[in-house]
Amino acid sequence: MKKAIQAIILSLLLLFQSRLHAQNEKTTAMQQTIIQLHRTIMKAVKDKDGAPLHESLKSDFIFTSATAELWDKDKFINGFALNPSLQFPEFAPQGQQVIINDNTAVLTALVHIKIVRGAAAPQELWERTTETYVRQQGVWKLLALHATFLPGLPK
Repeated sequence: MKKAIQAIILSLLLLFQSRLHAQNEKTTAMQQTIIQLHRTIMKAVKDKDGAPLHESLKSDFIFTSATAELWDKDKFINGFALNPSLQFPEFAPQGQQVIINDNTAVLTALVHIKIVRGAAAPQELWERTTETYVRQQGVWKLLALHATFLPGLPK
């Protein structure tokens, strides 16, 4: 009887460990999905490619700029990302971290940016971004993006 109880306990522990491992693999895969979507959005801004932005941002998307301005999806895409007077020789995210809770994901990243405004000299800056993604009908989209300037980082 004692051996049967030990066998049952061992079986339950192995089953729990197997399910936990499967859940961790699923979370890691979802985290990678969010990081890839983040990279797609950053590349679209750098390359001035509106299609991925229109597809990846929710219709009620909100952006809080590093200067504390609030922009909706249209202003972010047309007034910033696709603005012909703004060029981004560099728009490089790094250090992405993702936390997922059900159908919501929060990504944080450090973004190195070189921006050229009109004929002005390039300006180099760093921003910390926080992005909130939501999953609806199996599809992840960016709901909110917040940027904060980080002074004094290496160039």
